[in-house]
Amino acid sequence: MGQARNALWSVTTVLVALALLLGILFYLAQFSGSVQWFLGVGFLTAFAALAWALILRRSADPAPLVGPATEGAYRDGDLAILAAATRRASRGLAYSQVLVASRARNAFLEKARLATGLSPESMRAVQRDPAALRRMFRDGVIEDFVHLDVGDPEAPDRWVVEARERGGFARKFEDVLKRMEAWK
Repeated sequence: MGQARNALWSVTTVLVALALLLGILFYLAQFSGSVQWFLGVGFLTAFAALAWALILRRSADPAPLVGPATEGAYRDGDLAILAAATRRASRGLAYSQVLVASRARNAFLEKARLATGLSPESMRAVQRDPAALRRMFRDGVIEDFVHLDVGDPEAPDRWVVEARERGGFARKFEDVLKRMEAWK
């Protein structure tokens, strides 16, 4: 403890002496151009020495180019993204409801296409024709869910908007999912 106190006193003494010296030099600088030059060069030298010390310290022990991997820095997969969208959709967020309904519609249509052996173009044609959908699925709810009007830019949103108006997206979507799972 005594050694720390001595170090503190010596640092304090040096700082006070430096402050007194600078005070005297600033006072004398009023009257002498050479003292002004001396102070200017001295401050410039001190600044250069400080900059040099900072540069040397950073270049002697450089930081790594790539930092350690942080938790959560990986990109989520499709199922994690879909699960998050489903949680948001259940909370009533319209965009997430459209996203979830669109993904479910596309997945079910792909399952139906593979089961019936249709080409992708033929399946898109069936999707636009209500009579063909009725023949294929024999279920009005599924038909309404997968039907897309050709010229309607809001066709993917249509079912979601109607489901929200008819009693809630979550309940209607769950009914559609059960019917799609039961379809063979």
